[in-house]
Amino acid sequence: MKFGVVGVLNTLINLAVFNALLVSIADVGRLKANFVATAVATVFAYLMSRYWTFKDRQSEHSTSREFLLFVFLNLIGLGIESALIGGAVYLLDAKSIVAVNIAKIAGLALGTIFRFWAYRTFVFKPAPAEVADSEALAAAVATTGTLGVEATLTEIEQAYLDGHLTEEEYRRFAQANSSGAV
Repeated sequence: MKFGVVGVLNTLINLAVFNALLVSIADVGRLKANFVATAVATVFAYLMSRYWTFKDRQSEHSTSREFLLFVFLNLIGLGIESALIGGAVYLLDAKSIVAVNIAKIAGLALGTIFRFWAYRTFVFKPAPAEVADSEALAAAVATTGTLGVEATLTEIEQAYLDGHLTEEEYRRFAQANSSGAV
């Protein structure tokens, strides 16, 4: 859902910048306008994706490396859009703003499918299960002071070894677990 909201806003920004350039600059090339519009939209999309859409996914890369990967994948998306616009303008000789916008929208649709897959696969990967489990355990201990009724002795021992439990808490949880009353 969040990806869709960001996508709609990003598409509106992309189309607004693209058409503003086409209308305001008499001799701007269609592909140059597409490049500038996509560059503006890429920055917006990254910020919204990192801090809203995929904020719960921990990156294994630094933010700058993550951004560069995001930009690289957007360049591929730009290539998809530009191929359709270039095909419409140079192969089909369709140079009207309406024809160019139809080609751009088709390119945006294909590019969006690619970007969604690429962001989830390469940029905003889910945290590895062991990290997610460890963080969930730490959050449970921090917020409730317990591991929950389903805690196994292994989870209790691991929480102690990871420093999430004091020795006193460890003994209490282990004793309660052995008696079935965590």
